[in-house]
Amino acid sequence: MRFLAIFLTLASFVALTAALQPSQAQDTPWKRRLRTGVVLNDSPAVRSAGRKGPLTADEMRRLGLRPRGGGLIDLTYWPQEPAAPSRVLASDLAAAMAQLCPASTKADELATYAQAIVRYSEEFSVDPWMLAALVYTQSNCNHEVNNSYGAGLTLINRGMHAANIQNGVYRFGVWTDQGWTRKELDVSAFRFRREALVRPEVNIYFAAAILSVFAQQCPHIDRAFDSASHRHTVSHFIWGDRVGDTGPEDRILTARRRLLSNHARLNQAGAGLLGISFVSPLDGYPRIATSGLGEPRDGGRRPHRGIDLASEEGEPVRSIADGTVTFAGVDWERRAHIPLEPWGAVIVHERHMGPRGLFVEVDHGNGVVSLYAHLAGYEAQIGDRIKAGQRLGEVGHTGIRDSGPHLHFGLFQNGKVLDPLEYLGDYVFPPTLTKRGHAELTKQHRRSHRQRRSRASY
Repeated sequence: MRFLAIFLTLASFVALTAALQPSQAQDTPWKRRLRTGVVLNDSPAVRSAGRKGPLTADEMRRLGLRPRGGGLIDLTYWPQEPAAPSRVLASDLAAAMAQLCPASTKADELATYAQAIVRYSEEFSVDPWMLAALVYTQSNCNHEVNNSYGAGLTLINRGMHAANIQNGVYRFGVWTDQGWTRKELDVSAFRFRREALVRPEVNIYFAAAILSVFAQQCPHIDRAFDSASHRHTVSHFIWGDRVGDTGPEDRILTARRRLLSNHARLNQAGAGLLGISFVSPLDGYPRIATSGLGEPRDGGRRPHRGIDLASEEGEPVRSIADGTVTFAGVDWERRAHIPLEPWGAVIVHERHMGPRGLFVEVDHGNGVVSLYAHLAGYEAQIGDRIKAGQRLGEVGHTGIRDSGPHLHFGLFQNGKVLDPLEYLGDYVFPPTLTKRGHAELTKQHRRSHRQRRSRASY
């Protein structure tokens, strides 16, 4: 009887465990594909139990998870992503990538990347601009990257896919009327080895294959593994079967829009001001504002006098309209603004910089002035006549004390501080549409409510 009781207890436990699994995931003919070595939950309990430890700063940067809560609450606010041109030449793609990749990336390297991207995007029927965006966001166009996060141009995590790729065949499941059905994709052109993934052609070949696999599995794979809401299957390239956050996808899709913008060099007019039509200060719009006008800075000692735009270090910063450069220099630590030639700005140590760091101001007429701060460097000089969309400098982190690189953008009229969100039209999403911004707004409302109740009680 004791044996029978033990048997029935074990059988009940197994049945209960099976019932708790995602219904569609029970029959999936593959093991869970998750990026190895990355803890997705920041709670202390999970952090202490995590075999690999918490996310490193490098992993957080690559996953686009800083600042926290920077993704939009409602993804329907995003417009439809621009369609890719029907045909792309490798030379054109390389030229567009040259605007994003570091200046140290050699022209022949970009040509090699672009040729492989065009070739294998056609072979696996994926978007070449998405592949190029992955090359930029994942490795910053450096094919030699090989670390615990991944290897090669697109930082492929071999541990995520190794069990599915055997003998030159990628085996995966797709959902049909009969449930999950096995499919196979021929990937026998190269061996799926970590040492091979640092070769540009091999890495792009497997990146295109992986994108193709996830595209065939979506959207059913999202329901099977209870993914966070996201817009594109490229999220799975980062996370695996279960998407944990939209941060990576935002960075990748922004990079794709920047590439297409560089390719087409088209600008749409924003709302403008006093008859002055504005363009976006950053390529690949719309962009997300991580903080808005009036937010407290330096422990509440001063209000924010503009907006911060989520951006990558080294991105080109562009003038929003025609105008004249009235200042290009450094915000000194004692609040003095010292004009500097572009070459001179390089030698100023950051410990002497005030909150704006290196910055540029452009006068657009009628008292309208735009400001671009925290720059890594600039090529504009005082007195220069600037055209709308002309490059002024590049995104950096000068003057920043407690956050990552971003662009601080300010707008003024006759010395009065304006809210740029009111004049940049569809170029920018306000921070209130993000999770972090919404939480901050809720906190402010609660604080105001407590203050009103406190005053009413006297």
